[in-house]
Amino acid sequence: MIEEKDVILREVQQLNELLKVLIRKVNDFESNNEASSIEEINVKLKNHFKFSIQELSEMPTENFILVVKNWNEVHHEKMIMLLYLLITKSTETIIPIDKEALIEKTLLLITLLDEKSKTYSIERVQLKNTLQQWS
Repeated sequence: MIEEKDVILREVQQLNELLKVLIRKVNDFESNNEASSIEEINVKLKNHFKFSIQELSEMPTENFILVVKNWNEVHHEKMIMLLYLLITKSTETIIPIDKEALIEKTLLLITLLDEKSKTYSIERVQLKNTLQQWS
């Protein structure tokens, strides 16, 4: 039982670190390496979460909920931040993403996290308000 918990804890930590790396990659976008950065993000998402940015944006809401409903709260938060940064960068640069679909998915993630979390987050409220203004 302890070994099983250790394995789950390690997996949670690995996914958390992966999401941190992807967030840093989006933050460090430069005009000359956007395409390769997006491709690298897509590959890592596909390997660890089984979807790319495009697949995520095209995923029906019901399927998306099934995929994310059992995620750890930290993964929800990091994925929200990753998607928010991608949306923000897509307005500043020429990133080929479906901004409206990603806004919808990010808002849904925020709602799911609000329902799951026992902690009130002003940052989440601000993100939600900003995303609602953009949609």
